[in-house]
Amino acid sequence: MSQFQLGMSLTFLKRDLAVVIQSTEKEIEATPKKKVTIKEYLLIPTKLPSSDDYVTFTELKKDFNNIFGTDSKEATDKITDQLKENSSDGKFSIDNIHFYLKTAYLYKKAYYINTETDEAKPAKISECDENGKPVTNDKNAKWEYALSISIDSKEFFSEFSTMSINSISFSIWNTDRNVVKKMMTLGSTDDIFKQLEESSK
Repeated sequence: MSQFQLGMSLTFLKRDLAVVIQSTEKEIEATPKKKVTIKEYLLIPTKLPSSDDYVTFTELKKDFNNIFGTDSKEATDKITDQLKENSSDGKFSIDNIHFYLKTAYLYKKAYYINTETDEAKPAKISECDENGKPVTNDKNAKWEYALSISIDSKEFFSEFSTMSINSISFSIWNTDRNVVKKMMTLGSTDDIFKQLEESSK
């Protein structure tokens, strides 16, 4: 089997992302020798986010309308009208809400081997471990993923003197990679309590 790598650069919510799909081979010590195919899939940001990498509601609305047409336009117009009604004065601007994509991450690495010993017959490709031993379904390679989006609304609530929702963040992940968690600036509840304890000393 030939070896290859496909790379692609893209932008989503003003974040630069890289996509890599790769297939390589390695020989394992066996009698006779066997080849294991390694397939990897990766989506990851190519740089750390900055304070300028935000998207406004108007920009999101424009893109959704272009992609999904009139159905999207009607829904987004309703959101805008409702927020205007809840505003206390004419200073309302929904574009004072800023959306940030902190990270978008996907990764999978899987190993495959041809279990057919008769070269005259079609190949039987099965997933295996890195040593070429077939694995059961519950041991198959799993996707790692992470998605983190934050919303900065401090400026939007600037007309209020006694209350403000400064920011909202949403994160979902299935990975133990610290570098990815740092991109999401994730902290456990234990970390938060430690920070509070330090600040109260």
